[in-house]
Amino acid sequence: MTRPRTSAGPLAAALGARGARVVLAPLIRTLPPRSWRDLDAALRELSGFDAVAFASVTAVESFFARAKKLRMRLKKPRVVAAVGKATAKALAGRGWKSTVVPEDARAEGLARSLKLPRGARVLLPRAERGLEVLPKGLAAAGAVVTCAAAYRTAADAPGRNALRRALAAGADAACFASGSAVDSAAAAFEKTSFRRAFANCAVVAIGPTTAAELTAFGVHPAAVAKTPDVASFVDAVVAALRRKP
Repeated sequence: MTRPRTSAGPLAAALGARGARVVLAPLIRTLPPRSWRDLDAALRELSGFDAVAFASVTAVESFFARAKKLRMRLKKPRVVAAVGKATAKALAGRGWKSTVVPEDARAEGLARSLKLPRGARVLLPRAERGLEVLPKGLAAAGAVVTCAAAYRTAADAPGRNALRRALAAGADAACFASGSAVDSAAAAFEKTSFRRAFANCAVVAIGPTTAAELTAFGVHPAAVAKTPDVASFVDAVVAALRRKP
C-alpha cells in the first residue's frame, strides 16, 4: 500500500480481513503549505462564499485545523460539496452536513454535480499544486472559483525504500490511490525502470485519473476500482490477483 500512514488504516484492515499481508510503503507525506495567506484570507471572508467544495479528506482536515489554529468560528455556507462519502463523513465529523455528494466520486463528478448560478463564489481548499480538473470545470459552468492551498505533498523517502524492498521480495500487488503517489514511485525508480520494477506485480489504481498517470509511465494497471472507496478498491485488488499468472 502506497497511501500515507494516516489514511491507510481502513484499506489495510479491509485487505487484511481478506487474508492479505499488507506492507505499508507510503510514497507521499502531507505537509503545511508554503504559505497560509490564501486560506487565511478565505477563512476570514467565508461568509462571502456561496459554496465550499472539498475534493479530499485531507482538504477537510487541513481546512478545519487551520481555522482552529486561528481560533475562528466558521459559519457553514449554504452549499457544502464533498467529492465522495469519505469526504462527506469527514465533514460530518466537524459538524458540517454535505449538501452535494456526487455518485461519481471524482473531481469531474463533483464539478458536474455543483449546480450553481453563474457568478456564484466557490471556495476550493486543496493541495498546493492540485489538479485543475475541478476549478476548471466549475469556472466553465460560470462559477467564480477561489483556490486556497490548505496543504502540500512531498515524497516520503522511507516509504520509497519500503516499496523497493517489497517489490524485491516479490510483492503480489501494489495499490495506488493518487497521481502524486505514482509520481513519487516513478522518481524512486528513475535510475532503473519504473515499468520493469512492477513487471511481476499486479498494479491497482483507485480510479481513472490515477490509472492514466500509471499508464503515462508505462505501467498498465491490472485493475481499476469502480468507485474510489475502500470496498471497491479491495474488490479491484482481489480481481487483479485472481487474473495474475
